[in-house]
Formats: sequence, structure tokens, C-alpha cells
Amino acid sequence: MKPKIDDIVKKMEGENYPELNWEFIFKLTNESDRGSILIGASKVEEYLEKLVLTILPKITKSYVARLLNYPGPISSFSGKIELLFAFRIIDEQLYNALNQLRSIRNKAAHTSEFFSLKSYENELEKINEFEDDAKELIDFLAWNNLIKFKRSKVKEVLDNRNLDRKTYLKFWKEKTAEIPTNPHVIEQYIMWKLSYGLTFMCLKIIAIDDEYKQLDKSKIWIEI
Repeated sequence: MKPKIDDIVKKMEGENYPELNWEFIFKLTNESDRGSILIGASKVEEYLEKLVLTILPKITKSYVARLLNYPGPISSFSGKIELLFAFRIIDEQLYNALNQLRSIRNKAAHTSEFFSLKSYENELEKINEFEDDAKELIDFLAWNNLIKFKRSKVKEVLDNRNLDRKTYLKFWKEKTAEIPTNPHVIEQYIMWKLSYGLTFMCLKIIAIDDEYKQLDKSKIWIEI
């Protein structure tokens, strides 16, 4: 049960998961570095918990609460990750990516010092390796949409200046040519890749969840 990246993208384009769309990605890109990793990781853990609930047998709410509420054995982010990997619900690629995310999330949550995503650029790249071809697609979408967004901001500024066409085109060419090499834009690219990556990761978890929802929960794995 390993959803392909095309299936994950289709889920984003559909209407079944309105909370995981381009607007959510844009919201993450407008957070602080610390905020984006904390909010994004929280959203990933939310969908991991839904997957855990899907594979649990049909038992009482009190039993579920004992497992998932602190200090239950799977109340933590790491507990959910380890359970799902131990029982082969998630593969090693997703397992490694989730643990990389958890590690950076913990650093962001437990340090009072200034937190910068740029300091963890290499580690962040590994988060987006949760699926074959995911990293390449995420890099492409993040960069192209970041550039489109920056170009739209240039257009907005120029449209408000009442310039003649010749001057407008001159400034447009100059300003848009600067965008891809602007150090601030390159730094923002890290944030955009993270935002796309965590959204796609959530959608992959949903895709796995959808597969397991079709199984008969009254049976044990060997019977299935």
C-alpha cells in the first residue's frame, strides 16, 4: 500500500481535504521559521493520529484515550511514528522523513535562542524525501510559485504608480530579473519547500489511511 506521488497531488486538487490546499501552504509561508515548523509538524501529527485510529480495533473510547492521551504509549509524536513503522503501516522512506521532521520540531520547540530554518537546510531537504520523486516535484512547485508570487508583488507596486507603458516595461524587466538571485528570495525558498513538503506529507498519510479504511477491523492482520 504505497501511494504514488501522482495520487497525492490528485488529493490536493480534489475537494475532500479543503484544509490541505494551496491556501494552507501560503499560510505556512507567512509564519515565522519557528512557527512554520511547529504548525506544520502539528498538522502532520494530527493526520498520523487519524491513521492510528483507523488501524485500532473497534474498542471503547476509554481504551483509545489510554493509548493516545498523555502519558499513553502512543501519545507522543515519536510513539505514533514508531507504532506505524513497527507494524509496517508506513514504509522506511516516510519513517525517516517523519523522524527528521520530529528532530527539527523538537529543536524549534525547546530552544529559547533564535531559530532559523536556514541553519537546518540540509536536514529539511531530507523531510521531502518521504516518497519517490516527491522532493523534485516539491522543489519545482515551490520555486515556480514563489517566483510567480514575487512577480505579482512587483506588478502590484508598478500598477499603483501610474507609469507610462515604456517606463512600466523598463521597471518590470529590471525588477523581475532581480527576483531569482535575490538573497531574501533564496532564503524564502527554504520556507516554501518546507510548506509544500509538509502539506504533501499530510496528503500521503491520508492516502495510506484511505487504503486501510477498506480493511475489516474485526479481523487480525494474519486473517486479513
